Amino acid sequence: MKCFNCASDTINKKYEVPICHSCESGLKLFTDDTIIRQKKEYKGSENYSSYQDEISQRMILLERDYLKKRIKLLHILERLDYLK
Repeated sequence: MKCFNCASDTINKKYEVPICHSCESGLKLFTDDTIIRQKKEYKGSENYSSYQDEISQRMILLERDYLKKRIKLLHILERLDYLK
């Protein structure tokens, strides 16, 4: 399988996404210590009672934004085919 980012061959997957070790390192994922520190330092807000709630909501917003952009681009491709 090919890395989603650089298309190099890889057997590594992260959350069902093929990714090579080089690209995974380039993501600069948080260490457990960083996550624990951020969780401790998190001050709740009127929208989120916990750090985990905020991260979960961010995932939902990210997925919605992705879908909106995907639909828009697919629409453009569809129209380009039609307008040939």
